[in-house]
Amino acid sequence: MKVGNIGQQELDLLECLIRIDAHQSLDHRADDMLMRLIEAGLVDSSSGSLRLTLSGIERCQSLQHRIAGDKDAAKVLADRGISIALDK
Repeated sequence: MKVGNIGQQELDLLECLIRIDAHQSLDHRADDMLMRLIEAGLVDSSSGSLRLTLSGIERCQSLQHRIAGDKDAAKVLADRGISIALDK
């Protein structure tokens, strides 16, 4: 049975959401993703600064739960003698 880990794109998305929520600067390479986040309604830039919308907060929490779930699943499998590689 193959267990799919969270992908790099989702990890990048989570990093951007966390940085925006913490009012940290984003790397210039994230400009395209930031525009997509604003267009998708996950980030609001109308006040001149970036902040997560309720949808952005929910998406961030969902990704954090997914990572925690992947780690828990890997631990259960390891306890059964099956190892998988986790990205994070």
